[in-house]
Amino acid sequence: MQKKNNKINSQEIGLDIAMSLAKFVTGKENLHYGYWENLEVKLENFGKAQEAFTEKILSYISYISNKKKLKILDIGGGAGETAKILHDLGHEVTIIIPSKILAEKARKNTKGNTKIEITTFEDYKIKTNKKFDLCLFFESFQYIRIDTSLNKTKEILNKDGQILIADCFRSKNYSALNKRPPGGGHELSKFYKKIKELNLKIVSYEDITFFVSPSIDLEQKFYNTIGFIYNRIEKELLSKKPFLFNFLKLIFKISLKKNKRKRLKDRLFKSERNSKTFQENNSYIIISLKTES
Repeated sequence: MQKKNNKINSQEIGLDIAMSLAKFVTGKENLHYGYWENLEVKLENFGKAQEAFTEKILSYISYISNKKKLKILDIGGGAGETAKILHDLGHEVTIIIPSKILAEKARKNTKGNTKIEITTFEDYKIKTNKKFDLCLFFESFQYIRIDTSLNKTKEILNKDGQILIADCFRSKNYSALNKRPPGGGHELSKFYKKIKELNLKIVSYEDITFFVSPSIDLEQKFYNTIGFIYNRIEKELLSKKPFLFNFLKLIFKISLKKNKRKRLKDRLFKSERNSKTFQENNSYIIISLKTES
């Protein structure tokens, strides 16, 4: 639900930090997976992989538009990087963003050329005179209830409008009994069930799990590097300033619960979150839907 106060929550701060880090590495404020076909998996190629993914999404939109200018609702449009490209291609874009921080970044990136609604999709007010040709979920679908996302998009689409989703779904093999595997999202089987219930037609479908999964390997290498730095600092403090070391260790123990400390250590010092476990537990798909006539 949308926040009713003006406080900045920890999730917004985390997103702001992640955006700043992404811009430092790639030059752009994208947080989506990379598409790694014909690309070596290394940090300097991450920006290229993200651009390749954006180009792939644009190819789907180009096919849907068939050289026509579309009214597009970019749901969970992040910092507006995709919306900027869509606007430059001549489309009319409205972005839904629940965070004021992201909304300000999107406004800056799109140079004020897109309409921005600062709200969640759940709380988005449907306007009877405002219909869209395309509702785009670019790695935002998993954060919205399926009932809300699909039911609502049906209401705001034009007669021949389409829904385009690029996101991660839990496959039938997904298991979080012991350790939560990388990826996630909605259960794919429930997603297909809802599509059938709402009488939606699958226009196109592509499984790209294999080509996005290397992003997980790159993410894990980043965390392992942080872990290496942490270990070096820890050893230095322990040998030269043991009192300070023990004090900081106590603060860390008080600040985080045991299970959270364990998860953090696993991320920093292990490599169980990798492309293989991602592929085993998830399906990353690009799918376009429309209402059956």
